[in-house]
Amino acid sequence: MELTLEKHDQMMLFKISNGEDLKEEFCTILPIVDIIEQMGSFVSQKYKTNIKEIEMKNGSYAATKRFVGLATVNKLKTGWSRQLLQTIAILDLKYVEELISLKQADLEEFNERIGIPRNSLLDRLSEKQRHHCSILKCPMGRNDSIEKSRATPVVHPQLNVCVDHFKKNTAFTDGRYKSSQEIRKAYEKAPRVSFKDVTKSKVETPEFTNKGSKKLREQHGLSLCIIGAAGAGKTTMTKRMVTTCMDEKKMPFLIPFAQIDKDERWSVKTLLTKFLCRFHDLKPSEEEIDEAFHWILANQEKCFLIFDGLDQSSFVISNEPIENPDINDEFLPGDLMSLLLSRKFLPNTRIAVTSRPHSLVQFAPAIQPDIVVFLNDLVSDDVEKLMNHYLDNGTASEMLEKLRTKSPRIHQLTRNPLLLRLIALLSNEKGENVWTYVSTIAKLFFEVVDLLQLSAHHERGDIDVEVLNRKLAAMAFYKIIEGSVVFEQSDLERYGLSGENVQDFLFGVLSSNHNNRTSNNALLVGLLEVFFYFHHQSTQEFFSARFVLEQLPVGEFEEFVGKLFPRLEKGADGKLKVGEDSFANLRVFVIGMVNEMKNRHQLDEDEILRKKNIFINFLCDHLRQLFVDPSEHSAGDHQMQMLVDMMDFRDEELNREIRQHLNDVNFRFKVGSLDVAAHREGFFHFMQHFVSNVRYLWLDIDEWSDDEIRRLFQSIQSSTAKIEEMEILMNPQQLEQWSDHVVAILPHLTRKLELGFLGGDERGCRKLKEEIINFDTSNLQTEELKVEVWDFGDRTFLDVVLRRGQPPQFNN
Repeated sequence: MELTLEKHDQMMLFKISNGEDLKEEFCTILPIVDIIEQMGSFVSQKYKTNIKEIEMKNGSYAATKRFVGLATVNKLKTGWSRQLLQTIAILDLKYVEELISLKQADLEEFNERIGIPRNSLLDRLSEKQRHHCSILKCPMGRNDSIEKSRATPVVHPQLNVCVDHFKKNTAFTDGRYKSSQEIRKAYEKAPRVSFKDVTKSKVETPEFTNKGSKKLREQHGLSLCIIGAAGAGKTTMTKRMVTTCMDEKKMPFLIPFAQIDKDERWSVKTLLTKFLCRFHDLKPSEEEIDEAFHWILANQEKCFLIFDGLDQSSFVISNEPIENPDINDEFLPGDLMSLLLSRKFLPNTRIAVTSRPHSLVQFAPAIQPDIVVFLNDLVSDDVEKLMNHYLDNGTASEMLEKLRTKSPRIHQLTRNPLLLRLIALLSNEKGENVWTYVSTIAKLFFEVVDLLQLSAHHERGDIDVEVLNRKLAAMAFYKIIEGSVVFEQSDLERYGLSGENVQDFLFGVLSSNHNNRTSNNALLVGLLEVFFYFHHQSTQEFFSARFVLEQLPVGEFEEFVGKLFPRLEKGADGKLKVGEDSFANLRVFVIGMVNEMKNRHQLDEDEILRKKNIFINFLCDHLRQLFVDPSEHSAGDHQMQMLVDMMDFRDEELNREIRQHLNDVNFRFKVGSLDVAAHREGFFHFMQHFVSNVRYLWLDIDEWSDDEIRRLFQSIQSSTAKIEEMEILMNPQQLEQWSDHVVAILPHLTRKLELGFLGGDERGCRKLKEEIINFDTSNLQTEELKVEVWDFGDRTFLDVVLRRGQPPQFNN
């Protein structure tokens, strides 16, 4: 077994320390004074004297423990272990030689345990961290049971690299209010990395080959920051990182920022040992702490420091790292973190910091991480896994499919782990009645807010819940109007609120410009400069929409509603262009509030009626402009947005009123394939509930599912809309399969139906011809209707004229 001197020393120390029985026996039987006299320069004269003094005062056992301790903290000359064995052989201590001689099995165990002896401080700390990371929290603030936590499926949200984050990326970081669409666009083309890259592990996650992924895999001594919205899964991810590191023979250190007292001074050694021991209720000796830290220094590449929740920190990380620091010195937390992030300490150790994005904004180049990773949405398969786990009844696939078709906005929210769990919790609470509560996003948030305010951990102080909600609504609205998601203490004071009152919905972080901080509980302080944010931007939008409908005076309401819809105007090229849609998310909540008006009995009926009429007038004027311009325009994305928005109108009486306002509109739909499923659902809902007349409808359904094609035809059949011209692009197999449905919509057409496809298969045409021959033309709404089937090779397969009450006239 060939080992370097250094590795031999490490293994010898590991063997002696790896079990109390062997260490106890070694320290008991070794004639330590005779040994060190024979070891020459491997034990310095200073330490020989020290060991002899201990032997005279406390006996050989204590002196031998001192010898082992000196070896642990690298106070003996490299190669000491080989010299120890030679000395033992010279003194003919065969039993001792047999006891500590290194064997192949020792090497295997050393590698398996990465040199950390059993029952050592790092071993005990590992077990404490593993237990801590096996327990997850529910949205109501309580810990899940160990069984439920362990059964929770392991999922990994998408991870995107924020390229040039501190120069270019402002999405989600600077406190400005932005729609979720804008935030998503900031990352939709960003390169992806995997959980395997972040942890430099072998877990089964997708593999990528971009620069960020390669950098994470090849360089261990990196600093990275993992940013994400509230509920995106940052803390859960840190716990997965800890257990993954342990499974892959690394030593993680998970440190919650919120638990670090800003006034307590720490060294690297005490932060990674004493701090974590206090957090996990361990009481190590100073000797154990020294041993643990020297292992860390010698094995930096096997360590992973994970700091969770920078946004919850009571201190600010210094932008100017201290020059020429000593790693053994103690520092205030802001300075110590600065030294770690600037890589002045533990440069070969990977460091990860999790945070909501705003906390990184003020980072100077000296402490900026090597790479910033955005924790994005869950992928569809993982959404289903988690939903199945959290639902008490029913299946996730069934629920998610219903959400997709009934409430696309809420379906999108399930990609956020926190909101997914809240939706599952609501389903468990309401059972089969849940669908009455998730019909609109506004109604969902009414229920979620009620659940949070009734939860066991809710503490709002001495304020009535309705009073609290009205104040939160006013505060939320006026900040959105300012274009901000950041609340200062003065904002809370203006409405007579405290951190304690709002802690279920807002979290606090200390200002990066504040230097005199005196508490580590940002939510409960009254004298500190603290910034507050809603836990999720959707919550701020919900409360803002409540204010708009419940408190905003009618005159101001009318002025504000005009801002809810982007400006539409023709450009120099004659095409319709859409202005900035700053309040797209808020618009959906207001639609939901309008839909809920008659159920909010505490509101003034006359005022509500006036607001409803104002809103409907603005809405219908906007739809008239958006869907009747005959020119080619660049408003397609906004058309899709409005189709989905309109799905939150669920009240039949209100829908009839809107339809009446739009009765004179000849809609023109050239909406292509409606690539996103939510757009198709929005189109079906819009056609069925709001459209009376269609001048032109063009659709490409080649890649639609059977269920979506069926619902398209059903939405036309169940509506009373009259369609002047309709053009559908489909494949020959679809034409053959759906010929009977095509004929069934003919009574809704008044001028022309064109069916186009790519390919020369005529079977679908023959089937359609048979259906048309059997069609009762007396059901037509018009005197004459033309039907054509053609392909992109300019061939006409079917040309037929239908006249009311007469047989079909086929022209080919």
